[in-house]
Amino acid sequence: SVSVTFNLFARTSLLAMQGAHEPALEEEWAILERSVKGSVDRESYLPGQIRTGEAGHLLVQPLKWGGSSDFIAFARATGLIRVPAGVATLGIGSTVRVVRLPS
Repeated sequence: SVSVTFNLFARTSLLAMQGAHEPALEEEWAILERSVKGSVDRESYLPGQIRTGEAGHLLVQPLKWGGSSDFIAFARATGLIRVPAGVATLGIGSTVRVVRLPS
């Protein structure tokens, strides 16, 4: 989607050209609170809400998402769940990479 592409690539490039020391968005590990489906032929970035659980672990709740044109879900997202290429499904409790979105 345009939003994912902008945040991962264009935003990072613009900040680097402006001299930012750490232009890329922060990536962390989180535990999935609901299963997600990826695209087998390419890496996927799905919108989610990141929070810290009671035990101190980072958790991510996937948002209901209608695809790249669903700007409402994307506006509610605090992060992107990274689903590697070749992975059809990641189950609840899986540890995943998440990219924090700017607030």
